[in-house]
Amino acid sequence: MMAHGLSAVKEMFLDVYAEAFAGAGMTTLVYDHFGFGASDGQPRQSPAPSLQLQGYRDAVAWLGRQQLVDPDRIGLWGSSQSGGEVITLASQEIPIACAVAQVPYLGEGGPDLPAGVLAELTSALEAGRADATVPAVTATADGTGVMYEDGAFDWFTRVAAERAPSWRNELLVGGVAELAGERPIDRLGEVRSPLLLIVAPDDRLTPPGPAVAIAPGMPAVEVVEIPGGHFDAYEAGFQASCGPAVDWFRTHLAS
Repeated sequence: MMAHGLSAVKEMFLDVYAEAFAGAGMTTLVYDHFGFGASDGQPRQSPAPSLQLQGYRDAVAWLGRQQLVDPDRIGLWGSSQSGGEVITLASQEIPIACAVAQVPYLGEGGPDLPAGVLAELTSALEAGRADATVPAVTATADGTGVMYEDGAFDWFTRVAAERAPSWRNELLVGGVAELAGERPIDRLGEVRSPLLLIVAPDDRLTPPGPAVAIAPGMPAVEVVEIPGGHFDAYEAGFQASCGPAVDWFRTHLAS
């Protein structure tokens, strides 16, 4: 079961991962988060973790009711913001057998918001306009987008033009504020299901250092390092990121 990261939609290479998982014999459900891309729901473009975590729970419940699916052999996969959400879900009482968090958002050690978007967020919240929007990505370090590091603007705009026309460079202020207070790393020590962290040491958008430092003391958590930065996992580093996930699911979802 798969969902994407902050603002991203499933056509941004989740279809390629899904094909690899399906090719390995796994039933694979790929969906856009509530209010994004092909998914319905209001408000649109809210990255609120509470909405997305409930979306994962609903998807697990739905998938477990399908005739061809063994409800005791469901695994979760998430990347970036969704990777952090998978960490949180793996620490909760949810009927999953294992999970994979790729280049996960940890809520610790990452870059500060660009000055321009921080000013816009502050102004909107002080005015009671949680329903205002800000750009998801910006091309400059002091711009008004939430993401800048690792060439986020270039990657999103290029991939949207090439294969994901439903992507919008827009996020709801209230959802961004909720996400800013989320700390998946605090749940890492509470993980109940086998969890694989796929991390990129050169990742500047969601740097893995804090998780890598504490993961060795956690028996349910394993770490695999892949080359490159945050967005390399989806393209140049696809085999490096997908291969360990396939192996993890094969190991923990085997009958």
